[in-house]
Amino acid sequence: MLRRELIRRGIRMLDERKIRLMTRMTVYEKGRGIGDDRMAKYFRNDYVFAGIVGSFVTGTLAWGICAAVYCGYYFEQLFFSVYEDTLAPVLRLAVTSYAAFMGFFLLISLLVYRRRSIAYRNRRMMYEQDLDELMEIY
Repeated sequence: MLRRELIRRGIRMLDERKIRLMTRMTVYEKGRGIGDDRMAKYFRNDYVFAGIVGSFVTGTLAWGICAAVYCGYYFEQLFFSVYEDTLAPVLRLAVTSYAAFMGFFLLISLLVYRRRSIAYRNRRMMYEQDLDELMEIY
C-alpha cells in the first residue's frame, strides 16, 4: 500500500536515471573499456608510432612471403637472369615494389591507428562525463 502511494505522488524508490547511467558505465567498462585501458598507457603519438612499427614488421613479412611465392613461380626465369648476369632489372623491380607496398601499407596503418586513438579519446571523454554526472547525483 505504501509503495503505491509513493508512486502515485511521484516519489520513486529507485532513481532510473542513475540506474541507466551506471548500466551504461558498466557496459563500457566490461566491453570497450578493457581495450581502452591498454590504449590509455600511451600518449596518442606513441600509440600510433607503436602501431606503425608493428605494421612495418608485418608488412615486411607479407611482402617477403609474396616475393617468395613469385620467385617460386618464376624460378626458371630468375635462374636464367642470374646465369646471364641480368639480375639488375629484377632487383630494381623488387626494391620498387617493396617501397610502394610498404608506403601504401604504412599510410593505411597510420590512418587506422590515428582513427582508433581519436575514437578512444571520444569514448573516454563520454565515460568521464558519465562519471561527473554520477558524482552530481550523489
